[in-house]
Amino acid sequence: MTTPRYFTLAVLTASLSTSVGLADQIAEIGYDDLVARLTEAGLPVPDGGGLNIGQVEAIDGGYAPDPSNFQISLTNFALQSGATGNSTHATLVGAYFYGRTFSPCPEVDTAFIWEANDFIGSGFLKYGTSSTPTSLDGSIKAFNHSYIFSFSNTSANLQVLRRADFAANSSRALWTCSVNNGATTTTPVGFAGMYHALAVGLTNGNHSHTDTGVGTDGIGRMKPDIVAPAAQTSYAAPMVAACGLLLYETREMTPELSDDTTSSFSQVVRAVLLAGAVRNEEWTNLDASPVERGVTARPFDEVFGAGVVNIDRAHRIYTGLRQDGESSLPAADTVVGSAWDFESMSQGEALWHRFTLTQPADEIAVAASWNRTVSSTFASSTLPDIDLELFRIDGGSATPLRGEGVVAFEGGNVVSESAVDNHELLHVIGLPAGEYAVRALRNDLVSASARMGLAILIPEAGDPPLLGDLDGDGRVNGSDFGTLLAGWGGIDPALDLDGSGSVGGGDVGVMLANWTG
Repeated sequence: MTTPRYFTLAVLTASLSTSVGLADQIAEIGYDDLVARLTEAGLPVPDGGGLNIGQVEAIDGGYAPDPSNFQISLTNFALQSGATGNSTHATLVGAYFYGRTFSPCPEVDTAFIWEANDFIGSGFLKYGTSSTPTSLDGSIKAFNHSYIFSFSNTSANLQVLRRADFAANSSRALWTCSVNNGATTTTPVGFAGMYHALAVGLTNGNHSHTDTGVGTDGIGRMKPDIVAPAAQTSYAAPMVAACGLLLYETREMTPELSDDTTSSFSQVVRAVLLAGAVRNEEWTNLDASPVERGVTARPFDEVFGAGVVNIDRAHRIYTGLRQDGESSLPAADTVVGSAWDFESMSQGEALWHRFTLTQPADEIAVAASWNRTVSSTFASSTLPDIDLELFRIDGGSATPLRGEGVVAFEGGNVVSESAVDNHELLHVIGLPAGEYAVRALRNDLVSASARMGLAILIPEAGDPPLLGDLDGDGRVNGSDFGTLLAGWGGIDPALDLDGSGSVGGGDVGVMLANWTG
């Protein structure tokens, strides 16, 4: 087998005594919100109990976590690459993955541990042989790689990545990996070049954020895919893996999910995590100079990917259950609240979902994730191309929002059409109340079907807005009347309070009936 040019841990400095801010980190990924919400509802809180994980480590003295360490002493260890010494790095990664206080998954049963060279070679991926990768133990639901590497030639890198995607495709486990530390660095080929894994960066942006390059298929894919709060990317990646593990445990707790085999596909879990990520006011997935407003071929933020992983939002989507879309524009809503879907997409096929916003939404998000097809010889691969687009429903027809102004949507994107990524993301800000539809459309000549996970985040409906409160301050008064007069005689639907089709005297009557002063 070709020797890697280098193997290195995706970490600069680390210590198990580095506990500052851990409570804040757990809160930042939405775990406290999840616990509070489920406890209030009298529902069980997932904690990783009874599930197994996979962890691959580069040599750092040894490759095994220290089983006597307090953080991880509740977990059993199954060493897959032979006897070894303990590794500080592996212990820290384990602590963030399944630690008692570092992780939301302290009750993980068994951690299967590989050494990275052995994992890539005869121990799992079987690079350098004609054999296919080992089948992953079905009990392993989250699989983390906190190291970076590169081989000395492009062919070797392509082979390893194809084998990794082949293995991930068949495992139905979430794979996570680290990008490099340092905002001005590049990430070596490594597993961040996979299609079927989530490459993880940091919420502070101090990580590599370069597109995939030479040594990968599909050059130009955006990385990282998602970020998490940690001191180094080595620890951010297992935090995302832990969130995925909580979703798999939720599946086992929820009959409606466990009875649906499609809920176990990693494409679904990836889409749910991407849609559920938190995106602040600085986040954008728009090109610097888009041809049309709201249209992008760069579905993620250039630094922060899909945003900060948030298990509470992801859990809401996942437990919204699978809600089936249709191949053409549905006559009625297919989605009520946040939800997900799974579809085997053929050439030219469309998947439509329709929903109604009874009040303006600060944001909605739609994410799609699918896998590439790797040949059995690992000599090549193909990737279907799927795009997402949001439409407004007018008179029973779908009207594109691409290119429309701020009245139609305040910001974000309504079209995601990357030609190289296997993830697409719509993040729409300030969407008015009304009827909408989202379409996933496959545009390619690849013969193989594409198993796609689709996740939709729709805010929970609160109290209905006060009719006539045009500025959103909770009152109907002179400020709103001035706005109404400015639009007098027009057809702005936001000002057409009586639904007559134009702004006029009837709207004044509605406003006066709701006047608060």
